Amino acid sequence: MKKILALTLALIMLMSLSACSGGEDTQSQANNSSSSQQDESGRSKATEFTFELAAEEERTVENLIFDEDVTISGDFGVIIFENCEFNGDIINTAEQFTRVVLPDGTTVNGNCVFKNTTKEATMDYPMPKFISSNTLNIVCEDCIGSGVLESTENDMIFNGETYSMADVEFFYDADTNEIVPYEGQDASVLFVGQWWENGEKVLQMFCE
Repeated sequence: MKKILALTLALIMLMSLSACSGGEDTQSQANNSSSSQQDESGRSKATEFTFELAAEEERTVENLIFDEDVTISGDFGVIIFENCEFNGDIINTAEQFTRVVLPDGTTVNGNCVFKNTTKEATMDYPMPKFISSNTLNIVCEDCIGSGVLESTENDMIFNGETYSMADVEFFYDADTNEIVPYEGQDASVLFVGQWWENGEKVLQMFCE
């Protein structure tokens, strides 16, 4: 009887150890599976490709790889893509103000495209923008839009034309809120924008 009891207890202990070991293996596999979905930069595949912003909303999206075109809509919002990779286009459909910010660490392999219905504007109009310190290829065909390059060392490609500090003729003086001739003033930002005034297309470039 004692032998039977001892064997039973031993069997229960073996089963318990096996169950614990199996649980650890399952958890380990789950952790490995989760980490295997991320690249060396800690990014994982995105499943959402449309972002609608509310007025005055500031949203941060981080650590994602976008293998399809991404569309941003809504006026007067800001969206920041931290440590992301874009393998398609980024489309800004806002009519006013909305900024798409692409800081260092984010890679854009496609175009930055404006798609809105506004043409008539002035320089003071709150234009939608793409903002980055890296070279962007901006497409703004029959609408308004502007690019802000937060680096004087890189270029901006705007509708197929390449612009750099070497092309700058004007400087924005924040103290007087005026555009003045560029004569070597300290500058860290390059701006290129497009709009129409009285049916005539305007392409404005200046530094700040």
